[in-house]
Amino acid sequence: MAGLSVGGLGSGLDVTGMTQQLVAAERMPKELRITDEKSKVDASLSAYGLVKSSASTMQDMFEEFADDEAFSSKSASTSDSSYLSVSAESHAQNGNYSIEVKQLAQSHKIASSESFNADPGYSMGSGPLVIGIGGKEMTVDIRVSSSDLKSVVEEINSHPENPGISATIITDNDGAKIVFASSKTGEDNRISIDASGAAGDLNRLSYTYDPDLPEPGEPGYPNPPPDMMQMQASQDAEIVIDGFSTITSETNKFEDAIDGVTLDASKLTGTYGTGDDTDDIEVKSVNIEISFDTAKPKNAIESFVEAYNSLHEMVASQSTYDVETETGGPLVGDSVSRSLLSQLRNLLNEPVTVSGQDYLLADLGLTTTREGKLEIDNDLLDSAIEENFTAFGLFFDGDNGFLSKVDGLLESFVGSDGTITSREDSLKEQQNRLDDDLATLDERMKAYEERMYKQLSAMDAAIYKMNNELSTMMSMLVF
Repeated sequence: MAGLSVGGLGSGLDVTGMTQQLVAAERMPKELRITDEKSKVDASLSAYGLVKSSASTMQDMFEEFADDEAFSSKSASTSDSSYLSVSAESHAQNGNYSIEVKQLAQSHKIASSESFNADPGYSMGSGPLVIGIGGKEMTVDIRVSSSDLKSVVEEINSHPENPGISATIITDNDGAKIVFASSKTGEDNRISIDASGAAGDLNRLSYTYDPDLPEPGEPGYPNPPPDMMQMQASQDAEIVIDGFSTITSETNKFEDAIDGVTLDASKLTGTYGTGDDTDDIEVKSVNIEISFDTAKPKNAIESFVEAYNSLHEMVASQSTYDVETETGGPLVGDSVSRSLLSQLRNLLNEPVTVSGQDYLLADLGLTTTREGKLEIDNDLLDSAIEENFTAFGLFFDGDNGFLSKVDGLLESFVGSDGTITSREDSLKEQQNRLDDDLATLDERMKAYEERMYKQLSAMDAAIYKMNNELSTMMSMLVF
């Protein structure tokens, strides 16, 4: 024993060994009782943790179903995605549409008609440049100290209030020219520049859109041209639906032109002939179709059945006793696990009312085995989805649908206030008490050890003294 000196030097008694044996005999039954109880608590806590994890996984899957609109989503297809891509939200109505892409959105670009001196030491002048796009503008104050062409471009591009305009230097055969481009497409996102308050070459950057000004090269275009000229007009995208409805958009994306449908144009429709006659133009349209997405709900049901059976097996494995092997799970006889399995079985046989009609899982291709697990009749499942997609979705994912009931049941067991969660809290308290019991036992055994050692040491000393006295008496008798 730690801290004990060697005893029995007088009488020959093994004081240390005897003390160890007495302490072990006193400690063993008490320690075994505590550790055995602690082992059972640990096993139960671990089993509850497995069940809780399996149930939580299923609940997370329900959230994914909701986010993915697994039971109400629509499928959107296009006859030619190189012209037009399409997506649909769950509230979009089924239908077929013919779409013509008449015009793609463009961003505004302007450029200086004359070149500038691009020498690093050349000053473009100084003063304010008020540059705007789509109703937003910034004022860039150019200082003489940083007024060469490259610095002016950098000042514009790095301005903290830049509304979406980039300036670039392009050097052609005539010299360095400055180009302004809008980062936003659409007719209303035109560039405007007021350089009237600036001196020097900066004054040549002023630009105001003139709808009556002909395009460069067309009759009536001024000569010499204005200081800043339009390279590319700002333009909305334009589509025609079913040859009747014309819709425009600042971008190539059209949201809710058809309710719940998003169209994204990428190329103009129309195959054009080489002649001047308009009869040479063969208009090509893209056909889109909005329909029920029948693959998602089937995949969701298959995932649910797999998760449900996994949970059922988990609970059963932790609470079943095997007569042949005479072994059982840590939750054998546990009322909580029995209640969970029982309520799950009952839920599988409860009807769900949809639009005034009661449906059972079996009506939709899901039946239960004798063990209480689920299996799928694929033919019946496919038929239920195809024939009444809406009712099928509401059965599983309606406000009071089957999955909502399963989720509510699981929450009552594994939620923050659930039965299993409460049982876990109780088991953790037992763990703490048993740990305290082991700590208390250690203290008691330490005191018991010291007491036994003192008593045996005293007995050893008494025997030693008695042996000495007996030896002395025997010596006296001899003489």
